[in-house]
Amino acid sequence: MANIPYDAVLMDMQRPVMDGYEATQAIRAWEQNHDLPPTRVIALTALALKEDGVKIHKAGCNSHLTKPIRKQTLLDVLRTYKKWPVA
Repeated sequence: MANIPYDAVLMDMQRPVMDGYEATQAIRAWEQNHDLPPTRVIALTALALKEDGVKIHKAGCNSHLTKPIRKQTLLDVLRTYKKWPVA
């Protein structure tokens, strides 16, 4: 992360090398170490069990969407985080 403020991060939870859980925790640590406000992290995952959702939120994600993701569902989630409308 640099000094660029992001409105949201779409995080694939099953990434190679560093999974989305670790990546989200690294983002949260960076934010805390640099006194930055938390960026909204939206987890994208094929995992749909309740336990998976709990693990995702414990990692620091604000919300999660289960793949395949419909465009309207993604737009609805993004609208909850921004004051301006999303096309």
